[in-house]
Amino acid sequence: MLALINGFILCLGLVISIGPQNIEILRVGLLNDRVVLLASVFVVCDAILITIGALGVGSIIALNREITMALMSFTIVFLLFLALQAGRRSMRKSEVVITFGERQNTNASGMVKRGLVLSFLNPLALLETIVILGSTAAPYPVSHRILFVAGALAASSIWFYGLAYSSHRLSALISQPWQHRIIEAVVAVTLFITACWLLQRTFII
Repeated sequence: MLALINGFILCLGLVISIGPQNIEILRVGLLNDRVVLLASVFVVCDAILITIGALGVGSIIALNREITMALMSFTIVFLLFLALQAGRRSMRKSEVVITFGERQNTNASGMVKRGLVLSFLNPLALLETIVILGSTAAPYPVSHRILFVAGALAASSIWFYGLAYSSHRLSALISQPWQHRIIEAVVAVTLFITACWLLQRTFII
């Protein structure tokens, strides 16, 4: 049970932090898009990545400073790229008013692809799941390791689905195009600040 609780608490602490996945859940939920589908993709991807890390891959990466630094560098570039995308969306003109419960025209396959990119091609997610969670789980005996992973996945599921539900309920207050542009602008600024913080913490003493 201790392994289960440790996995739950550690994963919850990591997943609550500001990152591309959380910001995308909030953005999609507030814009009345397929937020439950996106949350499901994130949970499944977390299950795969945490399991890979728990099998020992996380410990190997954690011991290699060059790989860790490369992941951090890619994370910073990735966050800046996402910030640029959000900044561009914030400047688009749109007169479409979205009412509560209405979906935008994002198809399911497009949402799944975006979820996969933000999980498997997101260096920050790889660091959190494979390296931190995986390397923490690796020293446990196999039976305890399974409980650790189960606890981590429980935390991931509760957080992502809870965030999806909350953001969707708040979307009733977000219907005007100018409000959508403000959301995108906030997303851009948040991602940019996060990238700068990681840059300062990683490379500047």
